[in-house]
Amino acid sequence: MLRSEESLVEYDFRRGQVLPDRLTRPAHDHYLGAVDSLLELYRNSIGVTRQHIHQRAEQILDQLGDCSSRRVAAFVKLLDDVSKYDLDAGRQAAKLRQQVFQAAASKHPLVTSASGIFTSDHWAVKQEIARQLNMPWSEIERKLFADVIEFHTLKSFEGYENAAALLARYNVAQVQACLYRATKMVLWASSDLKTIVRAIKLSRLMHLIRPLGDGRFQFVLGGPASQLRTTRRYGVAMAKMIPMLLSCRSWRLMATITTRSGRPMQLQLSSDDGLRSPVQPAEEFDSEIEAELITKWNDKPIPGWTIHRESELLVEHQRVYLPDFLVEHESGKRIHIEILGFWTPEYIQAKLRTLEMFQDEPILIIASKKLAQDLKTLPDQLSKNIIWYKTRLPMDEIAIRLEQFIKP
Repeated sequence: MLRSEESLVEYDFRRGQVLPDRLTRPAHDHYLGAVDSLLELYRNSIGVTRQHIHQRAEQILDQLGDCSSRRVAAFVKLLDDVSKYDLDAGRQAAKLRQQVFQAAASKHPLVTSASGIFTSDHWAVKQEIARQLNMPWSEIERKLFADVIEFHTLKSFEGYENAAALLARYNVAQVQACLYRATKMVLWASSDLKTIVRAIKLSRLMHLIRPLGDGRFQFVLGGPASQLRTTRRYGVAMAKMIPMLLSCRSWRLMATITTRSGRPMQLQLSSDDGLRSPVQPAEEFDSEIEAELITKWNDKPIPGWTIHRESELLVEHQRVYLPDFLVEHESGKRIHIEILGFWTPEYIQAKLRTLEMFQDEPILIIASKKLAQDLKTLPDQLSKNIIWYKTRLPMDEIAIRLEQFIKP
């Protein structure tokens, strides 16, 4: 992510809105060529010092005419984030300096040409030191300050797919940097709930979840101290969520940003804003057996029923549970399906505790016969809703069991 000094943001005080810097088409199409040149610069600079690369990058972006110093710094930071610089040479630099300075101390002062009492010609002294260290002076000079960050040399460059990908990453990074001063975030979502819940939990912030009754859920993120004192901890955690959130659909958020003067402003963002996530969307299915259920259902749908993938979040005292599938009967009856396959013992035990907490919900459990011993501890209310499978899903039995749920 960017640092605060690389963040560009505008404040609309009349509307109370925060507007992170954003490069868009066609307004900023002229950036494409310059960013292509930046990528080419890094690709061709293996072995070149960080200082030289940064200077050349600044020269390229200065030619645009509307690229501020903060934009330049932001692009350089994003490129350095996917670069590896040689740090090994730096670990020996201090020792090398000590050897060189000790060898040169007795020759002080050094002069460009010997004259009178000043007899220590600097070039002759350098050649003598090079012989003592058995190393060409050009190599000594290159390694002498290799531990200074500006003199690190580029070792490899992972890069971006193209200029458009780097520009997209820039836009996301500016949103993330804007959130560093956030104290609260409210998120509304109706799709990709599993990914969103995972992103929220990874943020390690306190959160409240409230179902809105129309398929949407409200998530409130923050912490008890976030409203009492200014801290970057909450904002940085929220910023880290953004890439994963951008890979999801049908959501919007409103974050409270505190300006340096202490005034609260609002950042609004949604899945329709066109920001491109730098991370890949989550896998559609967690296991082959889940994919098999969808494939068989699509090949031969169960009459009167419609299936949805992870589309309803169950909430109980802020404990959340997202069953693998939701099936809905034409009468309006809704049944959850949970598939228990070849998971670790720890995962199975955690899943059983969750199922027990939500045992009053209509849940059909499709479980591997290998878990028969583990599932003996389930309450009777859940045990009667288990369908066992060995290698393939018994679709006919699933259809029969679903019909039993809707019988009076």
